[in-house]
Parts: sequence; C-alpha cells; structure tokens
Amino acid sequence: MNRSVRFLHSADLHLDSPYKGMRNLPDNILKDVKASTFKAFERLIKLAIEEQVDFVLLVGDLFDQESASLKSLVALKEGLVKLEQFDIKVYISFGNHDYQLLNKVDLSFPSNTYVFRSEEVTSFPFEKDGEVLAYIHGFSYENRAVTESKVNEYFPHDQNCFQIATLHGSLKTNQEHDQYAPFLLEELKTKPFDYWGLGHIHKREILSHNPYIVYPGNIQSRHIKETGERGCYVVDLSKSQTQLDFHPVHDILFLEEALTLTHCQRFDDLIEALNVYKDQLRNQSGKTWVRLTITVQETLLHYKEELVHLLNEVEVEKEHWIWIQGLNLERVVQYDRKQLKQSNQFVGEVVKLSDEQLGIESYLSDLINNRHFKQQVGSFSASELTDIKQEAEQLVIEKLLKDGRD
Repeated sequence: MNRSVRFLHSADLHLDSPYKGMRNLPDNILKDVKASTFKAFERLIKLAIEEQVDFVLLVGDLFDQESASLKSLVALKEGLVKLEQFDIKVYISFGNHDYQLLNKVDLSFPSNTYVFRSEEVTSFPFEKDGEVLAYIHGFSYENRAVTESKVNEYFPHDQNCFQIATLHGSLKTNQEHDQYAPFLLEELKTKPFDYWGLGHIHKREILSHNPYIVYPGNIQSRHIKETGERGCYVVDLSKSQTQLDFHPVHDILFLEEALTLTHCQRFDDLIEALNVYKDQLRNQSGKTWVRLTITVQETLLHYKEELVHLLNEVEVEKEHWIWIQGLNLERVVQYDRKQLKQSNQFVGEVVKLSDEQLGIESYLSDLINNRHFKQQVGSFSASELTDIKQEAEQLVIEKLLKDGRD
C-alpha cells in the first residue's frame, strides 16, 4: 500500500470547564475565560478543515464533567457538522470526565462521526475512494475509573492497512496523576501499530518515535499549572515515514515567568518596564494569564499590592488582556564582583569566565541572523550587547548565590 493518511490528533477538550476559583474577575475577562475552551475547539475545527485532514481523533474527556452542559453538547455537535460538510471523519472516545455520557443524554451524531461506545476495545475502518486505508482502535470509559490495563485488547485487523490506536490512560510509571487504563511504554511498542494517539495527560509529550506514541495535551489550559501553548497534532502517516506538526489552538495562554528588573530605581520605572513587557506579550500571545516573579531593588519590595492593582486595572477594557494572576517580588542579591572573582567558589569561576569572553555575538549568532528576528527586532548596538551580557551574568550569579544560601 503506497497510500498515506493525514489526521488531526486531539484530546482533553474539557468543553465548558467551570474554571473554579476564578469568579472574582472583571466581567469581560471572566467571560473570555469561560468561553476559552469553546474558542479553542472552534480553532481546532477550522484547523482540520484548512489542513484538509482525512479524519480527526478526539481521545477522551471531550467534556469537563460527566453531566455535560447543554452548551457544550451543542458546541460539539456544531463542530462535527462542519467537519461533515468537508467529508472529514471523526473518531470519538469518552474518558474519565465524560464516562457513560451516551447513557445520560440523548446525543446524536452526524454520519461522519464514529463513537467507541464501550470499555471493550473495538475498531472502525477508515475508507477513502472506496479503499480501506486504516483501522482506528479504541474504547470509552463506562465507569469513572478504568484501573486495569487495556493494552492486551488491541489487535490489528489487516496488516495491509494503517493501524491507529487511541487510548485515554496513563503510564504506570507516572506518579503525578491518578492511574487510569495504565500501560507500560514497552507494551505499546511491541504491538504492531503505526501510531498510538493518547489522551488524559494534559502535558504535550511524544513518548516514542518508533512507533509514535503521543500525548497532544489539552487544547486550552484551565489553571496556572498548565503553562505554555496548548493544541493538537496534525499527523501525516505513510509506510515510509510519520510526520507530526503541532498547532496551538488555545484562546488564552497561561504563563509563569521570572523577570529581572534591577535597573528600575523608582516605582515609575518599574511600572514603565512592566507595561513594555505586557505590550510585548500582548503582541506575541494575545490574551495571557500570567504569574510573575520579579527581582527588584530592595526599595521597591513593599509595592507589591499596589503594583498588581495598577497593572490589572488598565486591562479591563482591552480585547487582548494581560492578567497578572500572581506576583512575587524578590530582592536583588547583592554581591561584590571583585571579591567573588578572587574566591575559590564555582561562582568565582563564572565571573572569571565572563571577563574572558570579550564579546557575546558568537553565542547570539543564530538569533541575530534569524530572518524573522531581524524583521521584528533588528540588530543590537554595542551598548545593548554589553547590557545583555551584564544581565546574563547577574542572573547566573544571583541564581548560584541563592541556591548556595538555601
């Protein structure tokens, strides 16, 4: 078989997540937060159509709770109908957050949608132009927890077709999450499958490249512990190779960042620097929910509450807001550079190495020569390069001194 298939792998939509603990927000921001999972799903559907995929995998936890809201059910149905208009098939399994859903609501699906309806592993053929190109395997949760391994229930149907397995579960070795449908990586690798599309773990991760065993993560963060881009994979699968491309679809980016603003001597300087930071973040990421740790001069430490209020109050009417969810101010670590350089500590070697490096252009060459970077930022002046070097040295030394002190 020389044919190939292109599909979108997604999981953990958590449509209409309640976002507990976020009720005391300005109305426009709370509205955006509550709508974020729906916006992300709309982008997923649009992406599938634009990328002209053959089918979509939705691997568990489409909804946030076993009693899915009417709004989330309608949103799912509308998305599936849009895909049907472009002859894109959809294969759905339900997970520990939406178990037994079909027994609780009268949920009908368009003709392009195939649902794994029980905890028994079953399969559906994928046909294109009258030819079966792949079999999609999977199961749905009938109970809140599936504690036994399901791996031994997966069997290929036809070795002349692609074998694609979907599994909403977790590694037996993963201690950070409750164990659902647990598996060992080697168990999956020994099975004759071309791709394992996983769900349940919200962190994007490729566990194996041969075959590909993949967690796409969730499509929209739900709290500050889920930082970074969220989205799905578009997969091109042929007998000779498998190519994965990650596409972010989140509506709100959650970040946890550390800034060093020790050059700010006054409160006004600090506000100005943070407004510049927010504008840069706004242009790059759009709506952003961020927790900051800022290293400042000791004289600015007591401005924490006033600082958060001033930074957030101007965001209330903005379309692409930057909301400071948490702020921690840390005192800059004072050190005598000359004294450190004369010491036998490792930090002294860092200072000496910094002095020996007359220029930092070689370390930044890849960045400076990047076409997109040149278009957005341009080039650095000699004074700017010196500032970068000094700030980098300060960050490293402060970290070493803090760790040594702790």
